[in-house]
Amino acid sequence: MSDWFEVFQRYSGKSAVMALFLLCALPVTVLTALITPPGQSPDEPAHIVRAAGLLHGAVLGVRKMGVNPYTGEPEMLSGVKVKQALLHAAFGPTTQIDGHPVVTADDFLAMRSQPPRPQRQFAHIPNTITYFPLTYVPATLGLALGLLVAGGKPFVCIILARFGMLLAYLALGLLALRIAAYGEALLLTVLLMPMSLFLAGTVNQDGMMIGLACLAGAALTRGTQDMRRFGLVVLVVMLLAKPPYLPLLGVFLLPLFVPGFFWRLRDVVLAMLPVLLWAGLIAALVVVPFDKPSYHPGPLFTGDRSVLIDHTDPAANLHILLAQPLRFFSLPWDTLRQCAEIELDEMIGVLGLLQILMPLGYYVLWCIAGGVALAGLLFSGRPGLTSGGTQAVNFIWTTLLLAANFWLLFVMFYLNWSNVGRDVVDGVQGRYFLPLLPFLLFAIPSLRPRAKLPPLLPALPVALLGLYDIGYIPMRLLYTYYLH
Repeated sequence: MSDWFEVFQRYSGKSAVMALFLLCALPVTVLTALITPPGQSPDEPAHIVRAAGLLHGAVLGVRKMGVNPYTGEPEMLSGVKVKQALLHAAFGPTTQIDGHPVVTADDFLAMRSQPPRPQRQFAHIPNTITYFPLTYVPATLGLALGLLVAGGKPFVCIILARFGMLLAYLALGLLALRIAAYGEALLLTVLLMPMSLFLAGTVNQDGMMIGLACLAGAALTRGTQDMRRFGLVVLVVMLLAKPPYLPLLGVFLLPLFVPGFFWRLRDVVLAMLPVLLWAGLIAALVVVPFDKPSYHPGPLFTGDRSVLIDHTDPAANLHILLAQPLRFFSLPWDTLRQCAEIELDEMIGVLGLLQILMPLGYYVLWCIAGGVALAGLLFSGRPGLTSGGTQAVNFIWTTLLLAANFWLLFVMFYLNWSNVGRDVVDGVQGRYFLPLLPFLLFAIPSLRPRAKLPPLLPALPVALLGLYDIGYIPMRLLYTYYLH
């Protein structure tokens, strides 16, 4: 028995977890990139346009007068110029069969044969144009490679852009697992989540967000000043793309005691400045209201509800919240009560354009695997000796920060995306909560701070599901788009 235990100890360390991550993630992301038709991941056409804009130096988008696609009326647009062929190809031709987008033989031939055209046109992308472009660099490099090796054929360029993003995701995941002082099982769970792998195999930057969050959390587990600052830099890159995750900077204040608290506070404040600067810059020069099909205001609107509105109106929704401040909490709570199950499913994995649902048992197994990974944190060793009181403070502080960030996402979506006067929050999707999960590393205390649980042990359920997903996820995509 002792021989078996020694063998397990030898082959259950960090290297085994990293190898399992690569073994599971590489085939799934590659096949996702090859199988998923262009435009069949959330907002992918807009992400492709943002990445393509960098080829022409469009670091910051521009505003210009245009025409509302729903009403035909003049309005302010925000976006970049992009090649017409690439913009057209980003949506991908599909045929609706039984309510599902299916790639027929004619559709596939049309995708493959789309010729490159040098003409550029303005693309209105009010959502992605606000994101800091650094996270799109891997996709931009893929598009540039397509210009060199395939003459700019749109389909090849999009596939290579996806490969750029998936390679960056794999690199971030491996580095996170390599430098993590503990919690490898939780990081592996987040990195191998079906939704994470699906996003990583597309041009949607949310895959990069998840990888960056894991790397930032892993760096902070080291507890050293250099790694803490490295983690802050990584997190700032993520926050420049998605400022609503700003409360996560508060985790880098831990522990909330001297010595060192004031230099940690200084570093966090300095890290906040470029995020606030970028947010202010895009608010002043780029941001425009989102187009909406014409609608009547919702029940919380106190004005004339017979009027038609064709865009979002953050000021109007903010007025509705301020009129009864309790709505800041009641609206997110009511929305969560109605949508908690679907949000959880979307966080684990609802693929495609949120139309490829998995069986209920599949989501249950992933919840169990995630629970085992969290339980493993209770028995993981931590660098240095941390008192029970400090761990209790860490738990309270981190839990409050994650709850505040969770709430802030709902409020931001009510202000920036929901129709005026709605009595629920619209637009929140489960994948937006994935970047919060790596920071549970600092909420769960350790019952055995001096003992080091083999990293592979709490990761075994996730590893088994990851191995299963090597075949399962690509087959679900094939069945949906090609065999249905």
